[in-house]
Amino acid sequence: MKIVSYFDIRYSDFQTNSSEPGMSKIDANFKDNVTVVGLGVGPEDLTEAHREAIEAAEVLVGGKRQLAVFAGQRERTWVLGANPATTLEAVKQEAGGKRVVILASGDPLFFGIGNLAVKVFGPESVSFLPNVTALQKTFARLKLPWNGARTVSVHGRKPMEFFPELADPGCIAIYTDPKNTPDRLAKLLLEFGMANRKVAVVEEIGSKEEQCWEADLVTAAGKQFAPLNVMVLYPLEEQQETIRFGLEDERFRKEKSLITKKEARALILAELQVKEDAVMWDVGAGSGSVGIEAVRIAPGLRVYAVERKMGRLEMIKENSQRLGGFGVRTVLGEAPGALKDLPDPDRVFVGGSGGSLADILKVVEKRLQPGGRVVVSVVTTETLGRALKFVEQTELAHEWLLLQVSRTVSIESGNKATPGALMSRFQPQTPLFLLSLWR
Repeated sequence: MKIVSYFDIRYSDFQTNSSEPGMSKIDANFKDNVTVVGLGVGPEDLTEAHREAIEAAEVLVGGKRQLAVFAGQRERTWVLGANPATTLEAVKQEAGGKRVVILASGDPLFFGIGNLAVKVFGPESVSFLPNVTALQKTFARLKLPWNGARTVSVHGRKPMEFFPELADPGCIAIYTDPKNTPDRLAKLLLEFGMANRKVAVVEEIGSKEEQCWEADLVTAAGKQFAPLNVMVLYPLEEQQETIRFGLEDERFRKEKSLITKKEARALILAELQVKEDAVMWDVGAGSGSVGIEAVRIAPGLRVYAVERKMGRLEMIKENSQRLGGFGVRTVLGEAPGALKDLPDPDRVFVGGSGGSLADILKVVEKRLQPGGRVVVSVVTTETLGRALKFVEQTELAHEWLLLQVSRTVSIESGNKATPGALMSRFQPQTPLFLLSLWR
């Protein structure tokens, strides 16, 4: 048996035989004429290999500050401005077979220009020299493990685009920008009821002006920070809850007992197969429980909670803020009319239809994205009849489920030997039909 250490593995170990089905041979002799060099965070991060690659460059591409340091007597330099894709396309056209080096901060393939370089020049032409990231150094300064941290970049994004990602109850590292600064983010988090977080900001990482700062969100909201920074959110020590799924019904503000019960939510969300970076319609949202729990499971999911009653809409907003449903947008109106201006959905839950189920499902079938899924909650026999008629004519695949839940309740014992003693029996809940549809 041959024992190979991690550092003994060579490129040839990964070459494939083109004769094998489904496999393609990788040519080990191709010439990489584009090298993307990660500069790390400070000059101490540059190895001899990084420096040699930069010195050998005939064409150097990078930001103004980077080029000011490394440009030297290069034949040609290109500044990466507001539209890096256009710049790289121009470099590709003009550079020919010259040795091109693209300078990148940190690690080019971690929220960097690396992926764009591969798309423009092709993987056969690009090689990488990675380096330490600002994120790694931030956690090192904070003396915190970062293997479980979620990373969010807010560069050029609107708050409602990235806020669902901040609903994660764990540790979150944030790459900020000149508009979405740490103090602004802290204010927004407080507005949405997320005061139960601690914040740390490391400014000017890798420079002599580097500072590490920790406090609560209220203090952070009133402080100004240096432009170059990384922000970290993490739970307060006394904060124990990290539950994403299975919230008790009592946690939601609701109208009387009008809520999709916990057991039903579990099955509905399983059938919907919610995912991040998708659009979900919650039609007849009521208290918003299904949509709120959906974004807790899949931060980044955009939920449109459609409700015709203003009072219920206010409940959805309150529940969203209090329970971390930051991807839930409320829509006042009655479906299907209220669906007109919404983006096409990947997931749809119909919890209430007001007698318009057939019309709602016709719109849903027309606009549902490829691979989309729909779940319809049915309680009354009238709604069941409408759903059955739709199933007869739809081209969507479908399946029916019947959920019958019984919960224990306490009763007094009728036993004369133990009068007044409490016993338990099962009390059935209202049966629930679920129509699951998919494309």
